[in-house]
Amino acid sequence: VASSDYTPAVVDVGAVPSLVELLMCANSDVREQSAWCLGNIAGDSPTLRDYLLQAGALGPLLKNITQPATKSLLGNCVWTLSNFCRGKP
Repeated sequence: VASSDYTPAVVDVGAVPSLVELLMCANSDVREQSAWCLGNIAGDSPTLRDYLLQAGALGPLLKNITQPATKSLLGNCVWTLSNFCRGKP
């Protein structure tokens, strides 16, 4: 998501479940792009972050951190995790 102006639209059209599923894709480049997008969504607001957590994004994200295919994927996933930790619960 390139701009926070469009973040709610991405969520509203139902993209989150697909993005979470893509975190488990065999292709590590796809997983990295999905993590990047989820990180942008999580960083937009605590409400959207909580929505991602409720959608089950944390488990697949952590798997990519503990078993990264590339350093770039690891970096993106750690950044996304940091956005999951932003804001008040």
